[in-house]
Amino acid sequence: MASVVASFGGPVAVRASSVSSSSNDPKPALIRIPRSSRRAMLAAPVSIVIATRAPDSADASAPGEWGYADSSNGPLRWGDILDADGKASYPACGCAACQQSPIDLVRTAARGNVRVGSLAERLVAPDKPVTLAVSQKHGTPNYVATDRANGAAVVAPDGARYDFDSLHFHTPAENTVDGVANAMEMHMVHVSPAGDVAVLGVLFRHADADSPANAEVTKLLAKIAAEGGREKVRVNLGSLYDSGAGFWEWTGSLTTPPCSGNVRWLLQKGTSGVSAAQCEAFREHVGGYPGNARPTQPLN
Repeated sequence: MASVVASFGGPVAVRASSVSSSSNDPKPALIRIPRSSRRAMLAAPVSIVIATRAPDSADASAPGEWGYADSSNGPLRWGDILDADGKASYPACGCAACQQSPIDLVRTAARGNVRVGSLAERLVAPDKPVTLAVSQKHGTPNYVATDRANGAAVVAPDGARYDFDSLHFHTPAENTVDGVANAMEMHMVHVSPAGDVAVLGVLFRHADADSPANAEVTKLLAKIAAEGGREKVRVNLGSLYDSGAGFWEWTGSLTTPPCSGNVRWLLQKGTSGVSAAQCEAFREHVGGYPGNARPTQPLN
């Protein structure tokens, strides 16, 4: 949950930032999934989704076990999941008054509070490729930097530095724009010396002539089945996003259990391209329908 400055009312923490030279935001395009529909899909009877259950959900009844496809332990029930002692495993996930993510961003509401600027002002890109070790984290490929001193970082307005730690993908995209979910979203996770988290989100639409597939993302998605960190991939982190793009910023949470709060979010405005075939292969890898995206959360 978060809020677009002065547009959703109340003490909302979302800021919209854009480059002054561009007055037209690219249309997010692709999959229109109203919030109510996404929630209805995730609340479907277990018998409907059991065939496409994510590979990590071997026993949905196990204490603390969470997933996406099974209605008994899917996103709408994360806050109700109990541990072996009968206590809530992830209470923050069910906190309606907490700043939870992902959220829906409304461009028309935010336009009056746009701050001139670009991602280049907040991100530090390394001067050489970074090696990422690929493993599976709850059924989803996770790409972890083998060297935390890789030079990539998010720098907050107050000077606080968050160093790049890892990245992963969600399909469909978790954060929506004007109610529209794009085909995929990448989260680049950064961590400060104090353990605080900042996430850079990048939205992807299926590649076409106007928006070809990002070459570095193509390399990453070619390794989705790798396990145990044995396989490595070297990528130019600065090529995974558009440093000249504007961005939205807000305070939210992790989008998977334990849904910890006080996460600094930056979301690139506009979209990049991703191979439709690789996007579908990723969806199948994480269990097929309905993918691995948490529904958008209320703004507080």
